[in-house]
Amino acid sequence: MSIELGETRLTKDIVLANIPAFPPIVLRVLDLLSSENPAMAQLVNDIASDATLSAQVLRMANSPLFGLSAQIDTVQHAITTLGLVRVQSLVMAVATTSYMRAALRTEALQKTWRHTLATAILSRELARAGEMPPERAYSLGLLHDIGRLGLLVAYPDDYDQILKVADRDAVSLLDQEQKLFGLDHCEAGRRLMEQWKLPHEFCVIVGRHHDPPSGGPLDSLLVSYLACQMADTLGYSVVKPLKPMPFDDLRALLPVSARGKFPDDPLLLIEMVDRSIGNDTLTADLPTPDRRPAPPTEIEAPPPLPADSKAGAAEAEPSLFTSMQSNSMAWDFTVVVVTVLVFAVVLAGSYWLWNM
Repeated sequence: MSIELGETRLTKDIVLANIPAFPPIVLRVLDLLSSENPAMAQLVNDIASDATLSAQVLRMANSPLFGLSAQIDTVQHAITTLGLVRVQSLVMAVATTSYMRAALRTEALQKTWRHTLATAILSRELARAGEMPPERAYSLGLLHDIGRLGLLVAYPDDYDQILKVADRDAVSLLDQEQKLFGLDHCEAGRRLMEQWKLPHEFCVIVGRHHDPPSGGPLDSLLVSYLACQMADTLGYSVVKPLKPMPFDDLRALLPVSARGKFPDDPLLLIEMVDRSIGNDTLTADLPTPDRRPAPPTEIEAPPPLPADSKAGAAEAEPSLFTSMQSNSMAWDFTVVVVTVLVFAVVLAGSYWLWNM
């Protein structure tokens, strides 16, 4: 299949060829981290050979999150302190942030990045409720829309236009992608994962995160589907959903045991995601003033507490979710801060290049 884009006749292969790969060092590190018994010496050497990765691993290990009294000054010690799962999440955050430098000034990027971070955070909380590896789910959430990010990087202006069309005419974004590029972002992402030789689980999540659930047990694919849909429902969508699923319907797809550990109040999740991302942190220096849309109108904020009841409310016993939220907030905040720092460096470098 081929299509016209300006004066260029596009095929799937041409579209994919124009999408840049993750840096080779990132692909090597992710490949090592995906194995059951990663070669630690090779992992340390690979991370130490990259200035950005080594700096961020050391920064994370020396953060107040771990409360260590002695300074960590080697990559090997930092990896031991963080653990492999957290290292994978950090590498993924650094890689996806740096990957977007070609689309920095587009409104589409801002919406896509907020949706990506919201999906990653929700994936982590869904996995925790289902007693699955939470940081693995976070990494998969960061990667789930890599096909969309790739199309944005290769064709920023054209992708921005189809987002506007999908928003204005309430048509399927997947159909618009198929019409313009000959493939949608799910297929693009899956094929990129295969080209980059990343683990099969990554290919499945990236390629099928929009597939309706089949009624099986809670697994990585169902977590990614629910997190992506919940992000849209809670107001972190890239385009206005054609048929937004009510939050209660999405929550009902969880097994009973996981449902009891996952909050039933969407406002709690909105607060958690907003606090983790930061309401304006990622977009404050970008030219368009767009912010996260308001959540659907059926989700109404509760009335404020009377002045004389606030003290009592503050002293109430914390709920299960409150405890879960406080335990995870420090890690969320630290990962997002590192991501934002990399994003800011890329932005500053791009402005410098544009103004030369």
